[in-house]
Amino acid sequence: MDARAVAESDDALADVIGQLDRRLEVLALAGDRRRFFLAVYRTMTVATRDAVHANRFMDPPWTADLTSRFARLYFDADEAWAARGPCPGPWCAAFDVAGRVRVNPVEHALLGINAHIVYDLPLAVASTMLAAGDVVDGEIAAATLARRRHDYEVVNHVLAGTIDSAQEVIASMSRITALVDGVMLRLDEYLAEAMLRFSRTQGWHTSVALAVARDQREREAVRDHLDRVACGYVSRIDVTRVVPTRVGRLLVERVRPPFMD
Repeated sequence: MDARAVAESDDALADVIGQLDRRLEVLALAGDRRRFFLAVYRTMTVATRDAVHANRFMDPPWTADLTSRFARLYFDADEAWAARGPCPGPWCAAFDVAGRVRVNPVEHALLGINAHIVYDLPLAVASTMLAAGDVVDGEIAAATLARRRHDYEVVNHVLAGTIDSAQEVIASMSRITALVDGVMLRLDEYLAEAMLRFSRTQGWHTSVALAVARDQREREAVRDHLDRVACGYVSRIDVTRVVPTRVGRLLVERVRPPFMD
């Protein structure tokens, strides 16, 4: 990669991290619980930048553009929800519980991770492919697809590698996290078992399907599928749904209702 490409990638990634820092500062000052996910997301973005510097990607500028587009989807959802405008279902589920004091920090973080990785990431990958000119006459050349798949796999590997440090970030922001983590809601278990597994397999195929979609109807079909899958994961994150007995669930729900009915 030439010096200009290095500088452009660094600038793009630094801009994203700067935006996250500024938003995180605002949420922290306001005591807004959306900060728990954002702190985790910042950790993931910094790790992606470090992976670019370590020359782990075949096409670092493409990865930097993906990172920027990925972040823009978060900011768009955040702004839409704040303005009470149309907001993707998975993000509504994440943001709507921000005012519930009994929802623990791990759940807040997981809801954001679900919306961003399961729902947003395929959208960002497809958008980046289209912007790079990867789709020609409705098809992606095999060599191009292989290069993109490699970098996509590295992104997912980087995300998975941040789970322990992300857990430490949340723990530093909330004393309850260590207890919850040990009892029921291991962040790494949920992410590795469900969200990243989806991202590495179905998420990739969904990204490609969206990139080669022939018209708006096909694009909406893919988006609707992502929405259903991500909203389905919400119930797996919700502690009220994983209490093993009916009596236990009823007791927990008296303290806090489920995220989604």
